[in-house]
Amino acid sequence: MTVMNNDRSLADYLNKEYFCNCGKPHSVGIQQILIDEDAIYRLPELIYSLNIKKSFFLYDRTTYQLFGSKIINLLNQEKLSYSDYIIPSSEPVPNEQTLGEVLVHYDRDCDIFIAIGSGTINDISRFISYKFHIPYIIVGTAPSMDGYASNVAPLIVQNMKTTYEAHTPIAIVGDVNLLSTAPMNMIAAGVGDILGKYTCLCDWNMSSLITDEYYCETIVNMVKESLETTTANIELLKNKNSGVIKNIMEALVLSGIAMSFAGNSRPASGSEHHLSHYWEMMYLMQNKKPILHGTKVGIATVAVLKAYEILASQPIDFVKAEQNASRYSSTQWEANMKLCYPNSYESVIELENKVRKNDPENVMTRLKRMEQMWPSMKDRINALPSANHIRNMLDSLQAPSDPMAIGIDKTLFINSFIAAKELRNRYGLLQILFDLGITQEVAEEVWAYFAQK
Repeated sequence: MTVMNNDRSLADYLNKEYFCNCGKPHSVGIQQILIDEDAIYRLPELIYSLNIKKSFFLYDRTTYQLFGSKIINLLNQEKLSYSDYIIPSSEPVPNEQTLGEVLVHYDRDCDIFIAIGSGTINDISRFISYKFHIPYIIVGTAPSMDGYASNVAPLIVQNMKTTYEAHTPIAIVGDVNLLSTAPMNMIAAGVGDILGKYTCLCDWNMSSLITDEYYCETIVNMVKESLETTTANIELLKNKNSGVIKNIMEALVLSGIAMSFAGNSRPASGSEHHLSHYWEMMYLMQNKKPILHGTKVGIATVAVLKAYEILASQPIDFVKAEQNASRYSSTQWEANMKLCYPNSYESVIELENKVRKNDPENVMTRLKRMEQMWPSMKDRINALPSANHIRNMLDSLQAPSDPMAIGIDKTLFINSFIAAKELRNRYGLLQILFDLGITQEVAEEVWAYFAQK
């Protein structure tokens, strides 16, 4: 077992187990990471090195049109055996229908999945390969999200965004030349996903203070490194500087490794992701055009930062919060969930009945702890970048930086602050606001911030 230190490359995290000061061993199942110019040409060599008999390639319509012929030529030149399937949509949704469609066309003679794409293609391949107990490789086509190295698969099942246990890819391939051809909005989405780490790390820290949730400074520092790498030369991204594109892709992969080290998505997903997931579910329900995950996360990060600013700027009335908690009505809460989750409220109510995070007794316990820890919590909040700073970063990339820019109206925005935390049992800003009984007023103030600019 190796002792961890802070100065390392991506390759240094692979093929070993680390002993950490947090008391937990850390490891990741990825064997190779190839992020460089012309990395795609090393794909046949990678397949040979893994002793693969037959590969199953999964594309969507866009990734096949852009990269299919290049990959097929490489495979044919090396006389490699393969099957493939092209999801006919250019923007597939990671739901039961897409999973079933891929399963129908999957060739069981294949002993590896090779995903050609980014978000949905990666999640579908990760989940199915995990269920079939075979490895998978992801060939990233855009530096647009941080799930490449993750060991979980967020899927939409029964209209509910749910994170499922899965596994990491055995290898990640990122050809910088190909990544640089990605549309600027996808590159900006990758930046948005990384910027969300500011708020998710704060959420994690809050939970460690209030609920004694496991917390690892080494993993936190890994995620901070991905933030620093991303923000250091953000102005060069507008020209698609290949060195910066490579850095962004490496930062996204490092964030995923951090998730694997933690054993869940906590180091990379907090209240900003809950808001994003809620918006995504409502868009699907309304048959609206999907918005890139990282685009939503970037906007949600600005919203969460503003909410944290509001929280830290006002005195907290803990007596009033306890009185409010004592008046909690589960009947009224269920009625609200039926309004906020018209197609999936059963799953939301089932989760709450199981974990009882909103139960007055549990809220009271957290409030007492919060009152004791408030100075430390406030110090942590004050260390965050301002909402305006992150908003200006997104604006510099010509990325959407407010909810109205992606079609979110006031009702949907306020509902997301009320209901998004119910997607999972994870303590953070949205639960803090609920416990204090100030969700509605803070959400209104955040909306006013966006509306005035």
